[in-house]
Amino acid sequence: MNKKVIYGLIVLIVVVAVIVGIYFLLNQNKEENVTIDLQALNTTLSEKEPFNELATVDITEETLQTMYQISPEEVDEVIGKMPMMNVQASMYLVIKAAEGAVDSVKTKVEQYGTSYEAQWATYLPEQYELVKQRKIGVKGNYVYLIISENAADLEALIE
Repeated sequence: MNKKVIYGLIVLIVVVAVIVGIYFLLNQNKEENVTIDLQALNTTLSEKEPFNELATVDITEETLQTMYQISPEEVDEVIGKMPMMNVQASMYLVIKAAEGAVDSVKTKVEQYGTSYEAQWATYLPEQYELVKQRKIGVKGNYVYLIISENAADLEALIE
């Protein structure tokens, strides 16, 4: 083979490797550096149906500890609304997890979702269906739970 062809292939391989490396580096940092204005999100979500029509209470760090078994050390910030009475299942929760606690917080939110589903299994069928369709996800250091008729639309506000 000609030396020029070999050098050309080497340069091409290096350029492709650099481009691929930069692409993965940028995408990794994009996910890690997610910042959500939780207070603005809380206002937006609480103004959407069904939360603008329900009697709700705020989900606090104390609520996380008692209902979700999530310790204050695992949480930097939390917003959320849950029904005041057990005739509605709709709720939302967004937790900014402390550094290194995302997996633990997500697992505990998933466990709560499973137990919440079991609570509604023999109660109100329509509300039970909402709970079964719940959305749980992670965006950067934020873990969320949404139970609502329009959960996908509300999830899009977080994503």
